[in-house]
Amino acid sequence: MPKRLLLVLVMALSTLGTTTAVAPQTATAATTTTAAYANQVEVAITKYTNLHRRSHGRGAVAVNSCVDKYAEAWAGHLASTRRFYHRSWRSITSGCHKSYASENIARYRLGTAGSTPDALGKRIVQMWMNSSGHRANLLSSKARTTGVGVRKSGATWYMVQNFAS
Repeated sequence: MPKRLLLVLVMALSTLGTTTAVAPQTATAATTTTAAYANQVEVAITKYTNLHRRSHGRGAVAVNSCVDKYAEAWAGHLASTRRFYHRSWRSITSGCHKSYASENIARYRLGTAGSTPDALGKRIVQMWMNSSGHRANLLSSKARTTGVGVRKSGATWYMVQNFAS
């Protein structure tokens, strides 16, 4: 196809409002916004976890960078594969040199209205508190540290909270 004809065709399509690419700034802004939202949800999950722990006579859990790394990686894996299952806690105990580890996972599909990061974090922790196994992990007297990972795939958010000591 001659270059002149191709240029005319591209110009004609652009006047119709047809676009086939996203500007790099838009993609970067969307990624940054999603990452910022995820980080805020992680903070909220830790905050509400500690509120529940304190109200049940447990000490607060502190964020541990190694445990957090495992939570972040697993949330990323779940989101990228769109699968939903627990992994062996042994990877955390051996990788972070801990004697105890447990894991809570959740996935949540936001509606078109969305949710603030704080409200989503609160909702997820409440869901875990309503599940006996997740509640036991969250309130365990063995837990001293935590790590939280939050990732998005489509409209679905995947949350992982690891506990360790």
